[in-house]
Parts: sequence; structure tokens; C-alpha cells
Amino acid sequence: MPPGLKLTLGPVPPWLGAVGVVVLAVRDDALGALVEDLARSGGIGRGHVVLHLSGALTRALLAPLADAGAATGSMHPLMTVSLEPADAARHFRGAAFVLEGDLEAVGVADALVRRLGGVPLTLAPEAKPLYHAGAVFASNYLVTMLAEALRLLGEAGIGHEAALAALLPLARATLDNVAAAGPAGALTGPIARGDAATLRRHLSALPHRDAELYRAVGRQTLRLAREAGLDEARAARLEEILRVQ
Repeated sequence: MPPGLKLTLGPVPPWLGAVGVVVLAVRDDALGALVEDLARSGGIGRGHVVLHLSGALTRALLAPLADAGAATGSMHPLMTVSLEPADAARHFRGAAFVLEGDLEAVGVADALVRRLGGVPLTLAPEAKPLYHAGAVFASNYLVTMLAEALRLLGEAGIGHEAALAALLPLARATLDNVAAAGPAGALTGPIARGDAATLRRHLSALPHRDAELYRAVGRQTLRLAREAGLDEARAARLEEILRVQ
């Protein structure tokens, strides 16, 4: 671990008085109890900056530490945590970090992010749940959609490894297209083409649970297709097919 950094797992550490910045890197549902423990310990006070890493929670959770005199805020990395810890620093380079809190805490967080090679973004506290929901769509639900695709290819008779090898280049190329042309410009497939017959074939082949998901995602995809210029008569036919059943 680099000089000047200390990592503690477990009870409140005895060295709190000797550091200036404390980062609370725990699950959201563990933050409240940890903050209460730190407040009771008396180890946090004036001269400390305390940051948590939650995407959905704000500095309000740190109120007991702010009452003790600490500057408080949050610093959420908009990046999935690497499966290999050695790769984490590489993934953080260029990643956005969303900051909110009091002026001193945001200033310290901004400096930390820049040292990591990240891009600091500030956000109003009340916007954090909406922001974090967007992050879930971009990362967690992307994984879920790929898992769904893998399962359907498997049911079609393609082995898991072959299906994964086939889908990953498609997913990567799609992300590249979004980066180059934006979501509406990158959209391809039957909805972008207004292909009602293909949608009907898909829905007739899918079990009810999968068809419900297909329709829900399809309705949002249709919004993009309209934005990209899909003929309204074709869009109306697709909208009828994708209606909740």
C-alpha cells in the first residue's frame, strides 16, 4: 500500500486522529451503522474530511460526523469494480466520479479524483437517486440483458461458450457505435427498420415472461427509433404489437 494510505477492516481504527481524509468504502446498508460507530468513538472531528462512495446516498448520512466538525461529502466512481484488484487503477483512469457535499469535502474529493486520473462531476444531492438509477441501467442491467441473450441462444441450441464468444463482439461494436453516433444513431434491428413481421415472430417464439421483457424494452427502443426518423405509420404498427398484454 502506498505511503500515507491506511486500510482498516473491522473495528474503528486507533489511528483516525492522525489522518486528514477518511473514505468509507462499505455497502450502502452498512454505512449508517459505521457512521454511528465513528461518531461514538469521538475519533472524527474538526480537521477531518469524510467521504463515502455510495452512488445513491448523499452526505446527509454523514450528519453525525458533520456535527462533530468534519467536512463531509460523497465521491461515487461511475465505474464497475474490477474482478482483478490490480486492474482497478487502470479502469479508474478516465472514469467519471460524481461528487456532492460541502465545499471543503468536494474540493478534497476533486483533488483525489484527479490524482486517480478520473473526471470529477458535481451533482445536486437530490439528483443522486436518479443519477444512480441511470448508472444501474448502463452497467447492471446491461449484464442482465446479456445474460438473457445468452440464455435464449442456449435454448436455440448454441453452447454457452460459443454463444458468449458470438455475443461479445456484437455488444462491443454496439457500444462503439453509441460512442460514435449516439443512441438513436446507433440503433439497428427490426424496430429501427419498422419490421412488424419480425417482432411478431419473436414474440410468438418467446415464453410469456420473456415476451413481457421484450415488449417493455421494445417500447423504449421504439422511442429511439422515432427519434431516429422511423416512419410514423410503421411506428404505430410496432406500438400496437408491443402493447402490454
